[in-house]
Amino acid sequence: MYISAASTISHHPTFRNKGFSSQLRELDPASELIRPDYSDYIPAMERRRMSDVQKMSIACSLDCMQQAGIGQPDAIIVGTSMGCCVNIRSFLDKILSANGGPLSPTSFIVSTHNTVAGQIALLLKNHGYNMTHTQNSLSFEQALMDAMLGIKEGFQHVLVGGADEEEQSLYNMRAKLNIEQLHPVSGASFFILSGDHGGSEGVNLLDAGSYGLIDSITDCTEHFLLSGGQSAKDIGLVLYAVNDKKGMAELNSIFRREQLFDYQIVAGTSFTNSAFAMHYGIDMLLDGSNPGLREHKKILICNNVIPENLGLILLAA
Repeated sequence: MYISAASTISHHPTFRNKGFSSQLRELDPASELIRPDYSDYIPAMERRRMSDVQKMSIACSLDCMQQAGIGQPDAIIVGTSMGCCVNIRSFLDKILSANGGPLSPTSFIVSTHNTVAGQIALLLKNHGYNMTHTQNSLSFEQALMDAMLGIKEGFQHVLVGGADEEEQSLYNMRAKLNIEQLHPVSGASFFILSGDHGGSEGVNLLDAGSYGLIDSITDCTEHFLLSGGQSAKDIGLVLYAVNDKKGMAELNSIFRREQLFDYQIVAGTSFTNSAFAMHYGIDMLLDGSNPGLREHKKILICNNVIPENLGLILLAA
């Protein structure tokens, strides 16, 4: 199956910037989210009530549909770990300040995890399959696997993405991962997954998988590749997010050092940053300037942000 469109809003100039992969440098810890002009995508009345995660997701979704030249997707599938966490904090604050009094239902409605997918559908007037996956650091991989199943069952085009916003006062990622040198970020990456590339320039999505409570990165990765008829020597580049020494040792036992690149260096850390890595990989495959991809035009994305979880995505030019 094919990825016929991709769009990302991040702390880098990635939005509507084809070839951005060759321009990226190490993320500045002081960097901020680079927001496009949302007025081009979202009416003012709706926009003023939306948090960043909603606005990012809608802008990326509409950009993807414009790139792919489709009027409506058959399904909208979103992976998010934190959901609308800024709105959740606001809702909790209102509960406290109300002191047992009545609350507006709107505060609750816009704070749920499925608000993002629902807002996209409302704006598009889309009545198709609509799903939100919330599985911590594996949320995007689960959404992607759901999209792949939809294509296999007959959907022509599926809009799928991963999005999260930073909210340190509600959830301290450094404490959760027990890592001090971490750059928490906000971001959204969306894609159109299609059963037919329709003559457009695109990248193949060969496979995706997620594994929870893992004992070994090595065993899971080798099984994943073998099940798709691949091996480590077929991979030109591995984009990884591994945050412990044991995981890195296992990765080094499978792949050569020159095959490996820590995508968190450019992406920063969020629980759906593998969606950024997927767009990053797509852009590199289309750009063709990475020397490691000249012979083996396949990229493996290895998401081990939380050590007990492993997400794997395999792309090919």
